[in-house]
Amino acid sequence: MEEKIKPTELELNEFIQIINEISGIDLNEKRNILNLKLSKFVSETNAKTFRDFLNKLRINRHLKQETLDFVTIGETYFLRELAQLKEIIFYIKSLERHVNILSAPCSSGEEVYSMAMLAAQNFIKDMSILGIDINSNVVEKAKLGQYKGRTLQHVSESEKRKFFTCDENQIFTINKHELCKCKFELCNVFEDKFLRLGKFDIIVSRNMIIYFDHESKLKLMERFYQILADKGRLYVGSADLIPETVFFKKVFSPHGVYYEKT
Repeated sequence: MEEKIKPTELELNEFIQIINEISGIDLNEKRNILNLKLSKFVSETNAKTFRDFLNKLRINRHLKQETLDFVTIGETYFLRELAQLKEIIFYIKSLERHVNILSAPCSSGEEVYSMAMLAAQNFIKDMSILGIDINSNVVEKAKLGQYKGRTLQHVSESEKRKFFTCDENQIFTINKHELCKCKFELCNVFEDKFLRLGKFDIIVSRNMIIYFDHESKLKLMERFYQILADKGRLYVGSADLIPETVFFKKVFSPHGVYYEKT
């Protein structure tokens, strides 16, 4: 079975192309890892051959989601790139009004809850955060709000006491009543649903754009522009390279850069 579903070079190229069309993700640099892991994944989908799998992938919505979950497994943790998060919170406080924030991708919720925790520590309640991700498994985990282990390594003991409850298995559950409104949805930034999410004052998109090819980055910038409010800000991760476009002005700040809607 393993040999039967092993992709040919052409089939692997087609798989990479399909994923790029669906999500903007460029998997070319992960070809070796894909070659090692794809056979096991495809065998679990009950496909008879890799060609059978590819044919189903193009038309089967459930299989598309399973495959996206497979290729977008990432690791994150609370208070990641903390200096930037603090800058975002201080900016929100300066606005002195209700602020809508989009976290895209939100992964398993650590970034959303980190911003909400920092906001609570700065006495900010008049804000709401929507976290979206293409991976259904991490969205469900974010909704559940239960964490353990290394993801909490930068959370202080006092923060754990205030913002979490801990059970006998050392599983920490977020105290949502201590935080601003946090919501999570399964959403692909390149689907029509994304443009119907509403208007946002701030978009935080860290460690996603790095995986996109140039054309997908340009398309994403236009879509971010469409859902940002006037003078809205886009914050990206330190490794994310943003192409120059007419949609955003690059602004240098004490803790890096952000992009302001033009």
